[in-house]
Amino acid sequence: MTLVHLEDFHPLLLQPEKAEYIGWAPDAEQLRVGYVPGVMPGKWFNRWHQRYDIHRALIEIPLAEKRGVDALNQTHEGNPLAHMVLLRPEEEPDCLDKKRFHAINLYREKQVVVLPTDHVLTVYEDSVPLAELAEEFMLQDPQTVPQWAEISAAYRQANPQKLPATRHIHDAVELVAAGLGLLIVPLSVARYHHRKDLTYRYVEELDESAVSLVWERKFRSNEDEQIIQDFVGICRGRTAGSDRGSESLQTLKEKAAREKEEAKQKRRAANARRETRDRKARNAKNNGNVRQHQAQKGKSAPPRGSGGRKKR
Repeated sequence: MTLVHLEDFHPLLLQPEKAEYIGWAPDAEQLRVGYVPGVMPGKWFNRWHQRYDIHRALIEIPLAEKRGVDALNQTHEGNPLAHMVLLRPEEEPDCLDKKRFHAINLYREKQVVVLPTDHVLTVYEDSVPLAELAEEFMLQDPQTVPQWAEISAAYRQANPQKLPATRHIHDAVELVAAGLGLLIVPLSVARYHHRKDLTYRYVEELDESAVSLVWERKFRSNEDEQIIQDFVGICRGRTAGSDRGSESLQTLKEKAAREKEEAKQKRRAANARRETRDRKARNAKNNGNVRQHQAQKGKSAPPRGSGGRKKR
């Protein structure tokens, strides 16, 4: 396998130094699926490997934050970095353009506030009321959390603070650990950036964060389109025995087992017919019925009335 020049994709990849391990190459025999940090696609990837690796190998592409749409758009020698991506629509609203992309919602998850383990709000054991965050400094654009932006508007206007420069959520998490503010993120992102000196609490009043599967609207060959729909079916919970989509490995095994059993039954039936024919022939011979015995053997019987006796 020949790898492409991955410098074109470094800003998009979560771990560009492991690109060779990822094994990405412009190979038509691969299905490349990208996912942003925090998304956990393991169950879908495992199902693909179990069912459809016989048709096309799946390559997993860990993407940097908010770079899912870019992974679909940016190409090298006509090949995109990813054919499909798992991302959060609120972070990448371009994916909602129905003229450019297909998108299906896969699941939703609660949002949490990330805070130091010694923060006063840790007195709340499970969840923090949204009102308790109105006077907290959040290390993010208020518009990314509209409900918090609304209740904190008056306080922020009276106490303006400039957001520190951050390249990505990891930088913001570092600032939370330093005690410079708090951060509201989806639960899986908080778990992904877990540290011993940080914890999180649910914020029940906030809208849940969605995770979607997105792919480009464009003409594909029937085979390529079927592969795309196979992965969509896995994400939607289609079972291995479904009559939709390509034949899975399990389906092929079951089909082979059925064909083997059918061949076995045919052999048994043929043997039974042969045994019945042989038994009738033996019975005819033992009972002295010459005509029947000769008929069983496929030979002509003596003329009627001759009885096989000699003339006097």
